Amino acid sequence: MATLRLSALRKTYPNGFTALHGADLEIADGELIVVVGPSGCGKSTLLRMLAGLESISDGELVIDDRRVNDLEPAQRDIAMVFQNYALYPHMSVADNMAYALKNRGIPKAERRRKVEETARLIGLEDLLDRRPKQLSGGQRQRVAMGRAIVREPRVFLFDEPLSNLDAKLRVQMRLEIRRLQKRLGVTAVYVTHDQVEAMTLADRLVVMNGGRIEQVGTPMHLYERPASRFVAGFIGSPAMNFLGARLDARRAGDTLTLPCGTRLAAPLPASATAGEAPVCLGIRPEHLTVVPEVDVIDGDLSVRVELVEPLGADTLVHARLEGQDDLVVARVDGIRAVAEGDRLALRPDAGRLHLFAPDTGRRLDPLEPECQHSTFPA
Repeated sequence: MATLRLSALRKTYPNGFTALHGADLEIADGELIVVVGPSGCGKSTLLRMLAGLESISDGELVIDDRRVNDLEPAQRDIAMVFQNYALYPHMSVADNMAYALKNRGIPKAERRRKVEETARLIGLEDLLDRRPKQLSGGQRQRVAMGRAIVREPRVFLFDEPLSNLDAKLRVQMRLEIRRLQKRLGVTAVYVTHDQVEAMTLADRLVVMNGGRIEQVGTPMHLYERPASRFVAGFIGSPAMNFLGARLDARRAGDTLTLPCGTRLAAPLPASATAGEAPVCLGIRPEHLTVVPEVDVIDGDLSVRVELVEPLGADTLVHARLEGQDDLVVARVDGIRAVAEGDRLALRPDAGRLHLFAPDTGRRLDPLEPECQHSTFPA
């Protein structure tokens, strides 16, 4: 298949707007990279630049040691699966899948063989004579994938391909995409705004924000050690809780103090200096445990429940903590009886606390090599 290397890749439009600020990324052969971020972060622009549908303003794009900045899309041997399927409505499934092969001059018998082989791979063998309007959304997406697979390209690009499908079908199709990608061993770049989709599909995640790459790593690495408050809030569902606190580098034990007066133990950042300083404390909802009243200890958070969301196996509890503007969310066992107005004690998992600089949002953690440059706020 192919390797890709992006070096200081930049996109600036004639009006002066810069959609991509110097992206650096290396993608291994057979790797599935998922680019995730909010609307307008530059992820689709990045994908279109890889495909050749957007020109490159600066930097270098290399595919298998070949610079492709100035190559036309057809010369890059890349197949793209779009959000809207982009099928020809007047053609059958078989003709849609064979269209690119026909343009290449592949003989009819060979085209038919390749189409039938691909159709069996993705479960379309009984639908080859139908037109797109006779297919469900999931079947149309399979045809779009089949059209890409049959070409045997070096790289697959996916531009939010599941966003038009219902929730159940999205789950099914993302499993299909992952299965096919691993079976074919193809290099793929997949763009989505859905962080659950991103977590379940990716070998590595690329989180983008404001036209810049915030962090690159495996899904679990980004979940456990987010490099910034932005990544911490984007990866994980429901989102991480962020609490204002003060960190006292002079204390040997409970170094964090919340506005409500509760003190927590936290590791000191490498750059911390003597004295107190404001920090942003991050705690994931799944790392808060409801504690029975008889077992409450110093360091537990006393909250009042304002909203309960039963999800079946789990329940999301939205609660008010004194001194915090935003509600604290805890994920608790679904069989636990919790009602609005209840007083609860929540115990943070001391080993799963995250500290961020309140001004830059960067992680304050001596164990994260990429964050060694972070400065402790004065």
